[in-house]
Amino acid sequence: MDFTSRYCRRRVEGTLTCPSASIAINCCQLACCIPTIPAIDFPISLHPDWMGTLVQSVPEVTLGNMVIPGTHDSGSFSIEPYKLFSAVGRTQNVSVLEQLHRGTRYLDLRIAGAGDDVFIFHGCLKGCKFERILDDVHLFCQDFPGEFLVINIVAEYGRSFEPKLKKKTLEIIKASLGEKMFKGPTVDKLLETPLKDLTNSGTQVCVILHPRMYNDFMVDGVEYTDSYISKEYNCFHADKWMQDKWYNTHNPKQLLEWNLEEVKAQGKQGKLLNNQFVLTPGVGHLGDILKLLFGWSSLQPVYLANDLYKPLKRHGAPLLHDFFAQHPDENWNLVSLDYVDLTPAMVSLLVGLNFSSFDIMLATVQYGNPNFYRPSMSVTSKVQSHVMRGKALFLNVGKDFGSNFGTLTLAYRVMGKFYSIVIHFDGSSVIVLNEYNHMQAGSKEIVIEDGAEEGSINPGGGGTIMTWSKEEENGGEIEFDFDSPF
Repeated sequence: MDFTSRYCRRRVEGTLTCPSASIAINCCQLACCIPTIPAIDFPISLHPDWMGTLVQSVPEVTLGNMVIPGTHDSGSFSIEPYKLFSAVGRTQNVSVLEQLHRGTRYLDLRIAGAGDDVFIFHGCLKGCKFERILDDVHLFCQDFPGEFLVINIVAEYGRSFEPKLKKKTLEIIKASLGEKMFKGPTVDKLLETPLKDLTNSGTQVCVILHPRMYNDFMVDGVEYTDSYISKEYNCFHADKWMQDKWYNTHNPKQLLEWNLEEVKAQGKQGKLLNNQFVLTPGVGHLGDILKLLFGWSSLQPVYLANDLYKPLKRHGAPLLHDFFAQHPDENWNLVSLDYVDLTPAMVSLLVGLNFSSFDIMLATVQYGNPNFYRPSMSVTSKVQSHVMRGKALFLNVGKDFGSNFGTLTLAYRVMGKFYSIVIHFDGSSVIVLNEYNHMQAGSKEIVIEDGAEEGSINPGGGGTIMTWSKEEENGGEIEFDFDSPF
């Protein structure tokens, strides 16, 4: 048995975390036991330059019309994992730099003063210096000049924050991000300016400040008001620039319903809209306490996050996958997630919703063992129905095909070119394909030479051999087919 395999690592993590969960009522849990392996394997987890790629495909795209993955309590990864209560305080496994490489472009940074410096905090738990996070942001922006970030700076609730340290916070932001900061003056300009115009001018970051940052903020006789901070530091009042609602619930279905109501009511209302798909640990009644004592529930945010990210049953889809498959066309803007590394398929879907059309021309499936002959069957209509917004293929194979394993062969069109791909799947597979990631997934371009009227395609890998032909009756459109035994 390979003890380094993902399966074995999941089993080890489960063994370690179950006893931890059983004493959850004490909160005495260490983050070194937090799961780090996604419940669903997904091969493509990095999207470092997706915005820079997007503007080549959709040149006039604006932030107000984009779907942007984000992270909740982004700096909490830096809370020491061997510190008591750390598993309750952490909501991210990976650094801000890795979060950005994975595709997130909205950061939620909770800070407060300690001693003579500014640190990341989540409740009473202290993380790294705030400046370290901004150093990572600066490094990322240097490496990927086509990307744009929205950063929400929050004075952590219940923590003292001296005015002089709030001023130091603003000076750190200005020194770290400097000319990369969006200078306003209005949120309308942020939402309506084409992304390429922002990044081509060197503007890559918009910083907004939570209202608590402005409380009791006077230093050396100078009152640090919204207008003063906007002018001197290019940081803007979050309440005026973003609609952001926190749902204090540990009920997954209630969370999804409230987010749907929010996007329907607040989408495209002249502000950024942040939908928080974040469950909050809590104890509501005696039943909750008993669940915590016996390990049937947990105060660790990671367990609640996995309630959204894990399939509820065999050949089922995770709740969050199901939700977005049913509601892809809403006016989603910023979408905040806990433990972004545990849901890579969702990030890939959110990124893909921004790109150009993804047209399925032909889809076939072969069920069963690839070492034996398996007839191909057309599933073109079914696969076409799972292309979200016409831009991103999103298949939860166990639910959508109800099979333990098989092979999917696709012929599709992106940006006027044709491609084929062969995907071997099992009952837990998730398939996300879009303009940004399809070449990473192993697609091959179908070359149709000038003057040719027909041809065949052998995609390899045990996939279905396909044919193509130009149909004069349809204006020379390319049509795809395959030999079916049915």
